Amino acid sequence: MASVKIRCGVQLLVEGNDERNFFEAFAEHLGLGKVQIQVFDGKDHLREFLETLAGATDFGKVKRIGIVRDADESAASAFQSVRTSLRNVNEVFGSSGAEFPVPDRPGQLAGGRPSVNVLILPGDGDDGMLETLLCRTFAGAGMDRCIDEFFRCAEQSSRRPIPRPDKARAHAYLATTRDPHHSVGVAAKAGRWNLDHGAFDGVRNFLRSMEPNGTQAP
Repeated sequence: MASVKIRCGVQLLVEGNDERNFFEAFAEHLGLGKVQIQVFDGKDHLREFLETLAGATDFGKVKRIGIVRDADESAASAFQSVRTSLRNVNEVFGSSGAEFPVPDRPGQLAGGRPSVNVLILPGDGDDGMLETLLCRTFAGAGMDRCIDEFFRCAEQSSRRPIPRPDKARAHAYLATTRDPHHSVGVAAKAGRWNLDHGAFDGVRNFLRSMEPNGTQAP
């Protein structure tokens, strides 16, 4: 993996570009201070990215690290995978003083320098992904019912279930918005998602905990 450039003391690590664009939009929406968002390029590369981060010349100035991962089929397994990555990197770098605190649960800011917090999407211990969370912003609304009808028609016509339904549902919703875009993250930057929606309370608390004077949600 290429070297990591550290530009500020708050590092937010996300899986891919969709997540980076979404969290950049959300951080700007909240008016947060300096947060550097970096992509670790998929769940299987988190440990490698953490090792590169810990070995960076300017790692000592990092105060807080947030790690965002999709739950996929199991929120519990996803969180344990993050914990394992943190512990494995500590075994490599612990003797040199570069050590990551390991949170006991998602949303817990584990103290230290740097402190570490982990967000497993969509949150609340549910399985799924970023798009699962985004779909909650229009759940039960008229457009949600329209998408249900469209999916039923599509499944009957194709004689197969809709693959990755949460992703498909989020994109179907975006197709109805002004100047639709295929990227849910770019859509966030364009204001297509209601970032004040209650579905994002967990994301909001997590991001605020990343501020130098922030604290974990109760």
